[in-house]
Amino acid sequence: MESGKRSIGRSLKFRLILIFSCLGFLAAVGASLWSYYSVKNETLNFIDEELSQIAATVINYNMLIPKRWEGPRQAHRRMFFRRHHSMGRNSEIIIEEQNINEGRMRPRPRSQDLPSLGDLATRRFDIVIAPLYGQARNNIFLPSGIEDGFYTVLISDNRTRVFVATKPDGERFVVARPLDVVNDISAKALNTSFYEFLALLLIYIPIVIISVNLTFKAVKALALKLDKRKENDLSPIVTEHKGYIPSELDSFIGAIDRLFDKVEESMAVQQRFIADAAHEMRTPLTALSLQAESLADEDLPQKAQDKLKALRQSIEREKDLMNALLSLTRMQNNKEQAVYAPCDIESLFIALIEELSPLAEEKDIDFGVDGPMAFTAFSSLPDLKCVLNNFTVNAIKYTPEGGRVDLTCKEEGDFLFLEVKDTGPGISKEYLERVFTPFFRVGGDGSKIPGTGLGLAIAKAAATRAGAQVKLINQKEGGLCAQIKVKKYSK
Repeated sequence: MESGKRSIGRSLKFRLILIFSCLGFLAAVGASLWSYYSVKNETLNFIDEELSQIAATVINYNMLIPKRWEGPRQAHRRMFFRRHHSMGRNSEIIIEEQNINEGRMRPRPRSQDLPSLGDLATRRFDIVIAPLYGQARNNIFLPSGIEDGFYTVLISDNRTRVFVATKPDGERFVVARPLDVVNDISAKALNTSFYEFLALLLIYIPIVIISVNLTFKAVKALALKLDKRKENDLSPIVTEHKGYIPSELDSFIGAIDRLFDKVEESMAVQQRFIADAAHEMRTPLTALSLQAESLADEDLPQKAQDKLKALRQSIEREKDLMNALLSLTRMQNNKEQAVYAPCDIESLFIALIEELSPLAEEKDIDFGVDGPMAFTAFSSLPDLKCVLNNFTVNAIKYTPEGGRVDLTCKEEGDFLFLEVKDTGPGISKEYLERVFTPFFRVGGDGSKIPGTGLGLAIAKAAATRAGAQVKLINQKEGGLCAQIKVKKYSK
């Protein structure tokens, strides 16, 4: 779980998606705030325009500032109810009419109240037109000597927009309106904008994910292309840029190509050294072998014959090692493309049995074919034969006397599976892959069975050239199964 989290944290795709998503969210928040303040400023400008137009109407038509409160929502006819409680009389309704033509009202019996800014809070009207300074008992919201213009004052904890103006006769008055409508409209605009941008963000994030994945699709394709390469293929990664590789990877790809060149040069030097050393060693080994054979014809004491036998066995092992080294270097240095052609499995098995039967008979091993052989593979015949030969020699070598070695072939889809099964001790699970490494032997140099440690390495190199895959499997009933997966020939 922790490794998965670390992998996600290291992912460049995840970082890009996270960065673009955060940028999109911040853009949405910023756009919502910009919309909020824009609407707020526009609403405030509208209110200022409204107040200035009302004030201009009052000034241009020389309208009277009311001596008592006249709310904008009042009807032209007002009905006041008075109850006169006197003996023997019912309550009566007295109608007080406003004389519109005269622009005044009949006076009330009770004291007059001048309108003021405080009426916005107490009477809850939308707009107030009032004298700049009302009665003495009224609160003062604007200082004396204030100039005409727009002001924002706090009335009963509510922000209010006020426009101070002066009539031609010198009478000063105010037109005021609460700003709570500004907050309501701005809040609605903020909510609307935020949800709109949030919906866009839900569309934007999948687009970002798809875009980033498409961008990295070329990188993934390049990685798959490298995975399919043969182990000795150190050619440049991209020979021609066809537009599918991002230019930002050019320096990285160039560095890998240069590393490949260095590795190829180093491997070529090592392989030349091994080939030269093997050639140089073959001459003295051949001379020693001839001398040992001539000594074998002499009449030697038994003790000397035993030593000569051990010497000849050592010489043969060294010759096998030199031959294996030469075979491996030839296989690795051979840059010519293998020629693929139909390979008859039955003929291949028969030739192998004829060649290796003497080796199996020495250990009384039951060596043969188990199952049908009428199959045809599409591969390089010399390389495929080399793989089978090495696997079979190994199976015979490690199978105890009286054991069994079988060659089998089965078909699965477009592939054939050639198998060499033995009844030997098998290989520990941790060594099933390592045994293909040159000079690696299970048990090391102390192994009782002689060998060079190069047979399986040669088999794997040959399998690569043959377009095949090799695998070692421990059988449940005991023994080892060496498997070769090769393409089936189809007409």
